[in-house]
Amino acid sequence: MIDIQPTMNDKQVMDFVFTGYVMLESVVSEAFNRQCETVPGGGMSDFVCTDEFRRNVLLHPEVAGVVRSLLGSNFLVPITAHHHLYEAPHQGQTWHSDGLTETGYGVTHLQCYYYPQAVKIEDGPTMILPGSHCRLVDREAIAHYGEILGQVSLTVPAGTVALTCYGIWHKAGPKFNSKRRGMIKFSYFRLHPPKRDWVIESDEIPAYRNPGRHPYVTEVESYRDRRRCMNTWEWLCGQDKIEMGFDREYLFSRGIPLNEIKWN
Repeated sequence: MIDIQPTMNDKQVMDFVFTGYVMLESVVSEAFNRQCETVPGGGMSDFVCTDEFRRNVLLHPEVAGVVRSLLGSNFLVPITAHHHLYEAPHQGQTWHSDGLTETGYGVTHLQCYYYPQAVKIEDGPTMILPGSHCRLVDREAIAHYGEILGQVSLTVPAGTVALTCYGIWHKAGPKFNSKRRGMIKFSYFRLHPPKRDWVIESDEIPAYRNPGRHPYVTEVESYRDRRRCMNTWEWLCGQDKIEMGFDREYLFSRGIPLNEIKWN
């Protein structure tokens, strides 16, 4: 099996549990970013399954290291992706969470965004709301929100990959120019029950440390978020007292197990 080493420690995993995302800036090479500049919009299953895309993006040591830390030593590697390509100006999207957002507090699905070009605020960047993965709601119920205190615009350098907890609220911001702005979206899925096998300094499992409160969260909701984050941390560490399985067919998971990939 291809050897993927975990890159996250306890604190970094706790940070992910709290915010719902990890940002890796400029990890993909300039040369490969340039190769992606002319990729058309829409589905791109053939390209994403090439050794070149896997080596440079999907199984890049830093990208796959985060996936390995959060989903375990063997996981489903994407075999399909979608290129969200914008060229003309547009007013942006409304806040939403995607399709079949899972319930519960386990981490079974990482949805990722790869940006081959640098994205500035006028380019219509992806916007995410940290901590919103703790808020599983009808997507139509959040579409009317405008600016939300604490939102993050992903104005990033070329070659950046953002890995998010599926269910995080996001949208495309308004675009004010005719510059090509692409984002390649793909997902990894868990194959096996969780255990604390990322980078650890001690076998003793630390208690979850809550870093505070998101700017848009009230005191009561902050308690709910903190309780959910504690449950997620314990679940990831294999300490969960409730037997919580996951049905990969229901989660529309499509991919190839890491241990089945062979380089050509």
